[in-house]
Amino acid sequence: MRITENLKFQMLMNTLSLAQKNYSLLAEKMATQKDINRPSDDPVGATRVLNYRSVRESIAQYQRNIENANAWMEITDTKLESVQELIAEAKEAGLNDQSSQTRQVLAQTVGSIIEELQALANSKFGDRYLFSGSATDTEPFSRMILPVSASANTFDGSLYTGGTYTGASDKTFTVRIVNGGALGAATYQVSEDGGTAWQPDPAGTVPADGTITLGDGLTLTFVDDGLNPLTTGDIFNVNAYESGTATAPRVDDPQAAANNAFAGAVTLDAASGSYAGEANKTFVVKFVNGGGAVGDADYQISADGGRTWSGPYAAPWGNTITVDNTPGHEIVLEFTPSGPGDDLAENDLFYARAYAPDNYNGNGEDLSVHIGKGNTATYNVSGEEAFTDRGRGEIDLFSALETLKTALENGDRDLVNEQVNQLTAAQDHIREQIARVGARMSGLNISKENYQVLDEKMSGLISDTEDVDLSAIIVEFQMRETALQASYAMAVEIGKKSILDFLT
Repeated sequence: MRITENLKFQMLMNTLSLAQKNYSLLAEKMATQKDINRPSDDPVGATRVLNYRSVRESIAQYQRNIENANAWMEITDTKLESVQELIAEAKEAGLNDQSSQTRQVLAQTVGSIIEELQALANSKFGDRYLFSGSATDTEPFSRMILPVSASANTFDGSLYTGGTYTGASDKTFTVRIVNGGALGAATYQVSEDGGTAWQPDPAGTVPADGTITLGDGLTLTFVDDGLNPLTTGDIFNVNAYESGTATAPRVDDPQAAANNAFAGAVTLDAASGSYAGEANKTFVVKFVNGGGAVGDADYQISADGGRTWSGPYAAPWGNTITVDNTPGHEIVLEFTPSGPGDDLAENDLFYARAYAPDNYNGNGEDLSVHIGKGNTATYNVSGEEAFTDRGRGEIDLFSALETLKTALENGDRDLVNEQVNQLTAAQDHIREQIARVGARMSGLNISKENYQVLDEKMSGLISDTEDVDLSAIIVEFQMRETALQASYAMAVEIGKKSILDFLT
C-alpha cells in the first residue's frame, strides 16, 4: 500500500485532534465537576436530570406555599388567642357583683372590648384581611356605632354609645355643647340632619351620669375621666347604621375578571330580587367555550367562590343568566357587549357577592393552597365562622357583647347572665378554631419536612447522575495528558522522516 505524505498528515492530524478532544472534555469536567455539561454528553442522563430538577422546582413551590400558609395561620392563631382573652374579660365584667355605681364602668369596659374585638376581626396579613373568607379585599366588620370627637374639642374624657339603633336608614347624630361645664351642669343639643334642626330647644342639661338620648334607641354617655370638662362649642358625631345598610340582604354589582376577553358590561338584571340565603356567598359564572353572545356559549356556575361548579349549561338565548333561582329572590346577571365583535370567550369569569342580613361583609369561603399534585390545604378561618352565627358559625359574638353592654347599663341581671352563657359558648367555639388552626399547621409542617427529605433525595439523584468522581477523573486526566504529550512528540518525529531515511 502506498502511503502518501498527504495521507500520513491526515492520519497524524486525526490522531492529535482526537487526543486533544478527549483532553479538553476531561478538562471541562474537572472545571465544572459535572459529567453532563450538555445533552449530547449523555442524552438519557440529561433527560433524567431535567426530570429531577422539575420535581425539585415543584417541591420548592409547594414549600413556599406551605410557608405562606403557615405564616397566615400563625397570625390567625395569635389574633384568635387575643379574642379569647377579650371574651374572658367581658365574662368577668358580667360576672362581677354590680352596684349602680359600677354598672356603667363595667358597660364601658365591654364597650372598649367591642372596639378591640372589631380591630382584631379586621386584622390584615399584608394587604389582605384575615377573616374575610375568600373576599380578602373586603373589610369584614365595618358596622360599628362609635362616637367621634371633633378635632378642635376641649373635652378629653371618654365617650360611649348605648342601646340598639332602630332607625330606618343610616344617620349621623351631631351633639354640640351649648354651655360648657361639668356633667350635670353643661347643656347640649342634638341634630339628626347635619345641623339644620337642633333638639331640645332650649338646650337640655347633660345628666350627672353623663348619658343623653340621641334618638332611635341610641344614647351617648360622657365620662369625665380627663382633665378638661365639656366646653362650649365641643362637637361629637355618632354614625348610626340601619340594621340592613351594611348587612341587609343584598347583592353587590357584578364584577368581571381582569383578563376577560369580553369587554362589555355585566350588571344585575332589573328582575333580580334581594338575596335570601342565610350566609354570604360569592356567585361565579365561568364560560367554558366562546361563541359570541350569551346564547351561543356554554357556562358553569359556582355558589362558593369557584371551589365547586355546576353545569355546564347551555346559555339561554338573550343576554341574561340566573345564578340563584330562589323564588322571589332570583339573582340574574345581564351582559351587554361594548360593540360589534365583543364576544364572550372561554374561561371568561364574572362574579357577584351576595350578603345575608348580618354585620359581616366577608363570606364563609375557605382559602386553600396547593401542597402537592392534586392536594390542597385550607389555611384560613372566616369571620363568619369565628364571630357570627351564620354558615358554620355558632355564636354572634358582637351581638352578645352589645347585648351584655346594654344589660349592664340597664342593670338587667338575668340578661347579663344569659349573655355570659353565650360568651362561654363563644369562648369554646374560638378555642375549637384555635385547635383547628394548630392541627392544620401541624399537618403542613409534616408535609414540609417530607418535602425536605424528598428534595434531598432528588438532589442526591441529580448528583449521582451528573456529577463526576473527581479522584477518578483526575487520574484519567493525567493519563490523557501523558497520551497527548506523547502524541505531540510522535508527531514531531514522524514529521522529520522521509523515504530517504529508509534507503541504504
